[in-house]
Order: sequence, then C-alpha cells, then structure tokens
Amino acid sequence: MLAYLKILRPLNGLMSVIAVWIGSLLAGYPLMPRMEILLGFISVFFVSGGGMVINDFFDIEIDKLNKPNRPLPSGKISRHTAVWYSAILFLVGVSAAFMIGYDALIIAVISAGLLIAYAASIKKTILVGNLVISGLVALTFIFGGIIANNYTPVLPLALLAFLSNVAREIYKTIDDALGDQKYDVNSVAIKLGVKNARMIANIFLIVAVIFSFVPYFLGLLGMVYLFFVIIADIIFLATAVVPVAYSSKLVKIGMLVALISFIAGAYALTI
Repeated sequence: MLAYLKILRPLNGLMSVIAVWIGSLLAGYPLMPRMEILLGFISVFFVSGGGMVINDFFDIEIDKLNKPNRPLPSGKISRHTAVWYSAILFLVGVSAAFMIGYDALIIAVISAGLLIAYAASIKKTILVGNLVISGLVALTFIFGGIIANNYTPVLPLALLAFLSNVAREIYKTIDDALGDQKYDVNSVAIKLGVKNARMIANIFLIVAVIFSFVPYFLGLLGMVYLFFVIIADIIFLATAVVPVAYSSKLVKIGMLVALISFIAGAYALTI
C-alpha cells in the first residue's frame, strides 16, 4: 500500500493544493476554503498524482538506472496496474473539476492531457518538456484564482513559480543525465552539456529573483511576503555556487520557502 502512495509523490500534490489555496486567497476568497476550493484541492492532487504515475510508467527503463527503488522499477507495482491506477486518478481529478464548473473542467482536462503527452513524448524534446511542466505548476496558482473568478492578482506569482520551476527541471536533467543518455532523451544536460545546462537554469533563477519583488511593488503582497521571499531568493542564488549535485534539491527548498512567503503574504491580507 505504501508503494501506491509513494508513486503519487504526495509532497508535489500537496504543493499543488497549497498553490490553489494561495491563488484563491489572492483572488479574495476567505481563509477557510469553501466547497469549490476543496474540490479544487481534490482535482489538482489527483491530476498531479495521475501525472506522476503515468510518467513513471514511461520512465521505467530509465528509472532502473537512475532511481531503481521507485515502485515500478523495483517491481512493487506492475506496469499494467500503473496504467489503471493513473487512469483512476485522472478520472477522480477531472470529475472534481466538473463539479466546480466549466472553466475548471477545461483546465483539468488540458492539464491531464499535457501530463500524458509529456510522459509519452514531449519530455524527449529539449527544453519543451521543462517548459510544459513548469507551465502546469504555474497554472495551479491561476486555477485557484479561476475558481474564485478573479485570476488577475495571481499572475505575478504564477510567473515566479514558472521561472523557478524551469530552473529546477533543468537541474533535474543534470541529475538524470546517466540514464537519459543511454535512452537518447533530448534533455538540456545531454544536448548542451552540464555546464551550459547549469548556466541556463541559473538565468531562470536570477530572473525569478528579480521578479520576486514585483508583487510587493505592485501592492499585491506586503512586508510579510517580502521577508520570506528574500530568504527564498538567497537560497535560489546559492544554487549557482553549490556543487551541481545539490542544485535540484536546493531549488526545491527555495520553492518551498517561496510557497511559505506566498502563504504568509496572502494570510496577512486577510487579517
């Protein structure tokens, strides 16, 4: 049973849930989620989980080299079971979006379709896959705003999420270079080299750091947000100088701190 939970990457799903909640807060919804926001939580968590499972399905041979302890390459879950498991997760996520409304349903269906396409082929195209996944991460914030019928205030935060996640995705291609090279994956690290991949990732992080001040100067978020986002910025900048083996993990920590800054800033607006 633990394998079925592990393959979902529940932390990623939880981060998506938090992003929807933050988007709703910035859109003017109260701190305590209403039913439509709770349905949004269910939708993004299950669609995200479905994407993780189907990605592992297509990556099983690569993961035998890079991450052999994962449920599929270790044999704890069969490939046949993984397909059905992914389908059920997507169905639950899309059904929850259907109960919210037409706009939410369209986003959920498009997101699920992109996750499947990414796992099957898009990720093999240099940089495009990284941009698609990062766009979906950004869309979770916007999803919260759309549910609340006011997504405009969420756009700057969605941009920050997009930029930082592109950097993390590129750093992950460096981590996975061994398996990717064997199976002809056209990742940034394989095609451009580790040094150039790191340079591109750092550019995205630097732009993210610059844009992190935009919500404050636009008056969308106040000093509480600024305090925490500066900590996140320091972590992002540190990524450029630490050994590359730690870069992906450090960016993820920075993104978690950035999420805290969004939560704290949005909460400050409600009191």
